[in-house]
Amino acid sequence: MFPENHAVLVVGEPNAGLFEFCCYLGTTYLRNGESLVFVETSTTPAQIRRQMAIFGVNAAEYEASGMLIIVDCYTSPRSSLVDPVVLKISTSSALAEIAEKINEGIAKLGGPPVRVIFDSITPLFMEHDSKEVGVFFKAVSSIIREHGAMTCVLHKGILDEGQISLLSSMADALIEAKIDDRFRRCVRIKFVRGIQVIPRWVPFEFEAAEEARKEGAFLGWRRDEEPPDEDEPS
Repeated sequence: MFPENHAVLVVGEPNAGLFEFCCYLGTTYLRNGESLVFVETSTTPAQIRRQMAIFGVNAAEYEASGMLIIVDCYTSPRSSLVDPVVLKISTSSALAEIAEKINEGIAKLGGPPVRVIFDSITPLFMEHDSKEVGVFFKAVSSIIREHGAMTCVLHKGILDEGQISLLSSMADALIEAKIDDRFRRCVRIKFVRGIQVIPRWVPFEFEAAEEARKEGAFLGWRRDEEPPDEDEPS
């Protein structure tokens, strides 16, 4: 869905469904036969599996087959829960360890090409200054460009514009998401390095498709609908 060897940043409001977007994107990659490292900082691996199931994918089967690795940066190291197929971070504040676990996940999947989804980088700003997160993002992006592609989420409204701009300047592509004044989810491609794009807001929703009603959902792009005002603040 996104270009190879790119680090893509998805910036949106917390209510724009970015977790669901990440899980949908992940299920699409898996269905297409692509290996996936899913890095999660904001919820549990169990919730990832539940959301992927809504989209018609049994994540546990892909984990067992060696196509999906979840890196858990959310569950407390003191938790008694044991999930042997998950790569668990000893502390969410260890940026170097997160990078190491991403590398370990890529190796466990057999190496490139690999897709990486990072949901989300926002909590890292809560425990580190912007410069440290910027260095981390730059380092991980460089690694991923050699192995495939990465999609990372940032939450507008929680982070300030300076923090978002810092990572946007390092990304190869920027996608924005929001809820418009008609309560529709909308996205737009702001830029893709090396590709000319028109940053036009497009409404989308997860809808049941006739060919996939029994399996899950798909991301419906309703281009026939009137888009939000181009001059509307994002």
